Amino acid sequence: MPDADLPLKLVKLRWLWLAGLALSLAGLASAGIALPYPPLLLATAAAVVANLLWQSAPAHRLARLDMQLAWDALFLTELFFFTGGSANPLVSLYLLLIALSALTQSPRTTRALALACVLAYGALFVWHRPLPPVPGGTDMLIALHLAGMWLTFAASAWVIGGPLARLALTLRRREQEIARLRENQLRDEQLVALGMLAASAAHELGTPLNTLTLLCDDWQAAPPAAGMEDDLVLMRDQLAACRLALARLRSRGHDNTPASAAPLAGQLSALLADWLNLRPGVLLETDFDLPGAPLPPFDPGFGPALVNLLNNAADAAGNQPLRLSARIADRHLVLNLSHPGELGVGLAQRPLNPQPSSKPNGLGLGTFLAHATLEKLGGRLEVRPQAGQVLTRLSLPLPRHADPAAD
Repeated sequence: MPDADLPLKLVKLRWLWLAGLALSLAGLASAGIALPYPPLLLATAAAVVANLLWQSAPAHRLARLDMQLAWDALFLTELFFFTGGSANPLVSLYLLLIALSALTQSPRTTRALALACVLAYGALFVWHRPLPPVPGGTDMLIALHLAGMWLTFAASAWVIGGPLARLALTLRRREQEIARLRENQLRDEQLVALGMLAASAAHELGTPLNTLTLLCDDWQAAPPAAGMEDDLVLMRDQLAACRLALARLRSRGHDNTPASAAPLAGQLSALLADWLNLRPGVLLETDFDLPGAPLPPFDPGFGPALVNLLNNAADAAGNQPLRLSARIADRHLVLNLSHPGELGVGLAQRPLNPQPSSKPNGLGLGTFLAHATLEKLGGRLEVRPQAGQVLTRLSLPLPRHADPAAD
């Protein structure tokens, strides 16, 4: 239950307690036990009115659990004063209030309530209304005392095993949710910092790339050296791909033009073709089982995330081929990327966190960035070993208004 529901739960629990008290007073009266009923009924009526006020109070006032618990302690003390004081077998109900405070309030508030209950309990040894003689004498009094002890134990067991257990579970879940939110916030801060570094790098790399392009043009215009023609063409293609990537990075935040729909297989093939231009030596085997109808394009962050995973797989596979399959399952695009190799120790233990790179010039951020991007898009990323291979499974919801069954 959410934190906002805790005060209302306590109000409902108090209604049960007041109903049980009313039935107990009625039973004692019918048994002929001469308790001081007028002050007891007056105290019960005051508790009913207070609970009605709590139930109808504004949220900010209702949320003051410390005030409710203090009122409950005062109400119990008044009841015990008129029903034998410290000899009342129900006096252990003070402990339930302290337990509830320990779960919901600060240690300082709980210590204050515990001290108040201890002082009230001690005062009841001195100041209280003695119990009147009961029909049946001492035997009846002992039987009533034992029945009260059993009732106290039963009520405590029910409250601890029911409402307090659910409350403890709620608090544990809240702590887990807070920890998850803190982890997400830390990761988002890392992504923002990386984004700023990427923007700065895009600005700084423009001049060196232009210089290298001019040098490449000069070399191509000069008399060709033996065996250099293909290398110069490859160099120019690589530089053009780098400039195109930087241009996309600069324009991504300013381009609001919606991209046109296209078949999923075509979208993936175009993305893979651009990547293979940068990695011409990679062997990639594809197996697409996708609908042929045009579908809205994925978020722009999907492409770089997939490229990061492809680069990691290609670097790990060496000269061995990569295998990429794609299918639709439960309105999700599911990609399975496998390559020969073993999963690193750090990646096996914490696969979705930044890892020290095993490559000489690697940054160890590829899988981390891919996972963060996919999670923002509502997808999932799994990395695990499988029969001598490393399997990377990517799941991403289809764009809105997409009909995966269309053909």
